[in-house]
Amino acid sequence: MNIVFMSCRAFNPSTGGIERVTDLLCREFVRRGHNVAYLNNLCGSNDDYDYPAPTYLFPDDRAQDNRAETQRNIDYYNLFCAEHGIDIVINQDPLFYERLISEARIPQGTKTIAVLHSNPLYYHYNIYSAIIARSNTWQSLKRLPWELKWARDKRIAACRKYASAYGNIIAHSDAFCMLSMNYLPELRKVYKGDTGKVTAIANPNTYEVQTSIDLGRKKKQLIYVGRLDPWQKRIDRLIDIWARIYKDFPDWELIIVGEGPQLDQLRQMAAPLERVIFAGRQNPEPFYREASILCLTSDYEGWGMVLPEAMTHGTVPILFNSYLAAPEVVGNHVSGILVKPFSMRQYERKLRRLMSNDKMRKQMALNAIKHVKQFDIANIANRWEALFDKLHGQRRR
Repeated sequence: MNIVFMSCRAFNPSTGGIERVTDLLCREFVRRGHNVAYLNNLCGSNDDYDYPAPTYLFPDDRAQDNRAETQRNIDYYNLFCAEHGIDIVINQDPLFYERLISEARIPQGTKTIAVLHSNPLYYHYNIYSAIIARSNTWQSLKRLPWELKWARDKRIAACRKYASAYGNIIAHSDAFCMLSMNYLPELRKVYKGDTGKVTAIANPNTYEVQTSIDLGRKKKQLIYVGRLDPWQKRIDRLIDIWARIYKDFPDWELIIVGEGPQLDQLRQMAAPLERVIFAGRQNPEPFYREASILCLTSDYEGWGMVLPEAMTHGTVPILFNSYLAAPEVVGNHVSGILVKPFSMRQYERKLRRLMSNDKMRKQMALNAIKHVKQFDIANIANRWEALFDKLHGQRRR
């Protein structure tokens, strides 16, 4: 089949999760004999990455202004699909391209799959819990009524916005693909129409399943891997927890892999503490191989790609159960630990137990390695091809 991935950003896998997923799927589709292309609004400047597919750019590059949907771009999209005989469009940014796909006049044989990489309500899902959890000082408590009113107004506005957007996207797509069907109840809060086009395909694991892992060589390390930002990832929570426990675990260390706008603040928070290592932006695989526990303290995630990445290497995850796909990725007390959002006391208590109990931690690591095999690229690509066949009436059979 002729497949095109469409996004407002370049698909360099070093820049984010959607990009890593797209790169991995693209390589697998090419390996299986499909013709694949990229269609972007932005191409990374001075980007020397060896992309697995040719990249085409919309003529009007206005992604920063959220104005990609010019008539010239719509005309280009129509012509592109016709001239390249596109069978499948995988739209990785459906909210960004809402007008384009609704006004496009692509060939009848071209099927469009809109892919949503997060909760349908994004961070609004846990906005109240996150605000309350942050109100731990007298000054913040005084602001709490104002912040809750702001959150209510924000959620109401978001519901109105998404109700219109999702209705338009679903109407003009042949399939609406989420990361998990656990998100369907959230979608139904804002979209009251028929959900017959809605499906779910999980993100593939970035790493291949490891054939041999010596769990006995694991080090007593907690790691965080990801962007350092105060709006979603909330690594400050992890530093707070470490401050409470590090004296009781003198043979453990905390390693933070990543960079971002919160780095300086986190360094200041960690300065009075011991055994906190800021490793910067690096390939996380060597850290997964050595660390025993992955710690996430996010307000929300879409899928949390670091979870299956870590679990593949026998690193046990602990995280707030703050997004609906979390139980699908991590089996609570089986292949990892889910904590009530956003109970810092429960997180600390469960992390202490995990650090103290070598037998439990090893069994969870073995369960994690087994559990994430379902997210192998071969299994996920099979599900994508099954969707392609369904949209095209099993024509490849």
